[in-house]
Amino acid sequence: MGIKIKTLLSLLMLGALSNLSAAQPSKDSCWSSVEVAEFAQDEFSEIARFSIKDAVSCKPLANAKFSIGGATFSADERGVVTLPLPPQDVDANIPVTISKPGYITSKESVMVVFGSYWNNLFVMSKELPLQSARFVLSWSDKPADLDLHLKSDDFHISFRKIRSIKNKVQLDRDARHGYGPETITLNKLSKTNNYRVLVDRYSQDGNINDKAQVRIYRNNKLDKVVRLPNTSARCIEVATIKNNTITYKTKELDRSECRR
Repeated sequence: MGIKIKTLLSLLMLGALSNLSAAQPSKDSCWSSVEVAEFAQDEFSEIARFSIKDAVSCKPLANAKFSIGGATFSADERGVVTLPLPPQDVDANIPVTISKPGYITSKESVMVVFGSYWNNLFVMSKELPLQSARFVLSWSDKPADLDLHLKSDDFHISFRKIRSIKNKVQLDRDARHGYGPETITLNKLSKTNNYRVLVDRYSQDGNINDKAQVRIYRNNKLDKVVRLPNTSARCIEVATIKNNTITYKTKELDRSECRR
């Protein structure tokens, strides 16, 4: 039964992504549909590939170290790590550590469903000053356009609001064709300001699913990876920061909260 289900999942993923591969690669996403379709085909070769890229420049991170299950693998010149598929009866979240000199070490997890890796696209942040914070949203192909927002007492940063305030905060990347990332960097986290991290489901071509996640960096470390829920909500609050303390709690909001 497990083999049949795994094969069905692979065929569904491949069929959907093969249709996407005929499209032109996105100019704003870190991964083109062609790349993702190639990864889906790996299932038939009994291998898995993990892609690691810079969260701001989208540059592939060659020689990044990917540690999983007690073994460490090195990314090739495309920032890709190749390893065997897990046993077919494995269904779990497996811890991974991703590291590279000059970058913040990421301790995350990969989801294994019926012996297949469910998430294989990773981004890393360059090291940050201690007073800075970075917020990185990534997702799958649908919805095509999710938007990351950072609201404070005195600003609202997003693609449709102010994109940057000089020497204070900036929207580094805006992705509109799936996968992401969308990246916002706060140059100095104020102890007196309040902040809200929001995700807007801008396009209506699908619901948010659990491949959508927000990585939050501060104190020069990956503070948290927040996986979004499966939802049809148009606006989700991911985290709040008050008195320099972060509270993580996903909450569905009226879309006006992401707009005003």
